[in-house]
Amino acid sequence: MVSLINTEIYFCEVRLVLVLTILLGTLTLQAQLSTEKYVSLARADLEDQNFTLAIQRLNFAIKASPYNVEAYFLRAMAKHQLNDYQGAIMDYSHCIRLAPTSSAAYQNRGLSRAKSGDNAKAIEDFNRSIKIDPSNYFIYINKAYSQLQIKDYEGAIASCNRAISLNEYLESGYLFRGIGNAELKNLDLAILDYTNTLEINPKNDEAYLRRAIARNENLEFSLAIEDCDSAIAIDSTSSMGYFVKANIYAERLDYDRALTNYDKVIDLTPNNALAYFNRANVEVRQNEYTKAALDYRQVTKINPDNILGHFNLALTYHKLGKHELAIKSYDKTIELYPEMEDAWFNRAFAKKKIGDQEGAQFDYMKGNEIRGENQSKIFNVEDANLLKKKTHLDADFYRPNFNEEENQIAVYTIPVFEIKETDYKSVSNSNLKYNIKLLTTYNEGNANLPFFYLSNTLLQEDFIKPELRKTALNEALNGTNNELEKRNWLWKAVWLKSNFDYNNSIATYDSLIALYPDFSLAYFNKASTQFDLLELLLKLEAGSGSLIELGEDAKSAQLNDMQTLTVQLKGIEELYLKSLESSPDFYYAWFNIAIVRSELKEFNKSIDAYTKVIKINPDFAEAYYNRALTYLYIDNSKKACADFSKAGELGLSNAYEVMKMYCK
Repeated sequence: MVSLINTEIYFCEVRLVLVLTILLGTLTLQAQLSTEKYVSLARADLEDQNFTLAIQRLNFAIKASPYNVEAYFLRAMAKHQLNDYQGAIMDYSHCIRLAPTSSAAYQNRGLSRAKSGDNAKAIEDFNRSIKIDPSNYFIYINKAYSQLQIKDYEGAIASCNRAISLNEYLESGYLFRGIGNAELKNLDLAILDYTNTLEINPKNDEAYLRRAIARNENLEFSLAIEDCDSAIAIDSTSSMGYFVKANIYAERLDYDRALTNYDKVIDLTPNNALAYFNRANVEVRQNEYTKAALDYRQVTKINPDNILGHFNLALTYHKLGKHELAIKSYDKTIELYPEMEDAWFNRAFAKKKIGDQEGAQFDYMKGNEIRGENQSKIFNVEDANLLKKKTHLDADFYRPNFNEEENQIAVYTIPVFEIKETDYKSVSNSNLKYNIKLLTTYNEGNANLPFFYLSNTLLQEDFIKPELRKTALNEALNGTNNELEKRNWLWKAVWLKSNFDYNNSIATYDSLIALYPDFSLAYFNKASTQFDLLELLLKLEAGSGSLIELGEDAKSAQLNDMQTLTVQLKGIEELYLKSLESSPDFYYAWFNIAIVRSELKEFNKSIDAYTKVIKINPDFAEAYYNRALTYLYIDNSKKACADFSKAGELGLSNAYEVMKMYCK
């Protein structure tokens, strides 16, 4: 049986230390007025924590003045606050190239590297920062944080000593030094450091909890419980105090009090898998196997890929004599981690209990084979990281359990673009969001009657009554000029589609293409109309309320023949390609092609299409965002996170929300 898991180490958040005065000296006196204005506004945005808007302003500043160090520095700060650590690192690196003696740039790049998990490089940055500014105690504390992360406890203590020598009232210096001493089992020194932390800040609940753990290890049981109670008194909404208290009681074999405190943890944070796991372990010790099985099952619901939950659940079913259920849990354990020899041996025992002698023999032999392999296996970091991932248990002790719908981040693919129309007198900013030269030229050549613009289903637009547009369209269709006739046919096709008359809209595009075989806008919009119709049919026939998204399988009574669906999607792709023949820079066509290729499961070709979009228009945020989602689908999180970063930088704020989930 796996023993109780103790609380993980939770480090204090180190705030960014911004030394802007160091950077200001690098700015040229000839900086453009517009640059200064945007930088000034961005500073205010940062103060107001409006980080996305700050980035947008700084983009303008950098375009106007590409060597403005402060603009890069502030943008890096904003990206860091949005958890875009890779984007922040890139901007801080640019600062360093422009101002190599900036201690603040090295220090903050180190912070971003530490937050992204690259503590070794973070320490290198902190060392460079220290050479430039050796009296800045915050740099030593940041360095100590990273040293703790890589388990260089003696180095962390040395960094804290230096920081404390520069500021004897440095709360985090004593706290971090206490952590280092505790890890080295210098418990008396650790307790003294935590006590010093509390003398500086009596409201530091983390210091109380760490001192409680150290005191418990030092056999000062009563004092440890008192520290837990003190932490709980400071923050009654945090379940960490109850969790540490429960662990202490469990180690002292006071199971009833341990269960009472685990119950409190779960009341405060119902999705805390670690608390369920530890409570189940205590219930097993009390021979409460049914209760333990329920808790282990909850662990597997919260963390479906956790092998400890599945394995311990199987053991509990064993104790209850439910061998078929035990076999299912062993099956899942082996599926997740085939190298776990005990799962093979135990499943053999369970199969023998239900009379499956052949299966039992196979599992027993397989277990012996794996045991031999494990004994001769050389340590592999990649394997160790995989095992760590498979044994991770979610445990957020500080965030309450919100309703799942309220806590859900929208992850959507930017949908296909299409050409729409409106009365030129009613044109709003939303109609100009995706304006391009091709359409501008066409509108100007046709007296802006109607006004054609690019849009998609995500764009909020003003609604114009269809009957008003129909009257205007009927009047226009009486024209005889060839160019006007061409415009009016396009108008009619767009209007029909807006009224969900897909078949007549497509027929009108066919007529238009027959008359004007080089008319790229007709091919483009016919393709978008067909794609929209195909999605609508799949949606209706599947009986679901959502459209096909990236990577989803089409489930339809009539269209479930994937070969038929593929033929239709290939036809749509050909139409988009046809539109590019006469307008090769029409990057919206490549964007839509990328979406079609994703539906065809041709993800690498989809990425190629998004890359073509970006080559034509490097500032098209939507292409970076969709390409990032495609990279995620093929498990290339590194490139995905880089694209999310760029999309966020270019104004798609949802990219930063997605990064919080996938770019930790």
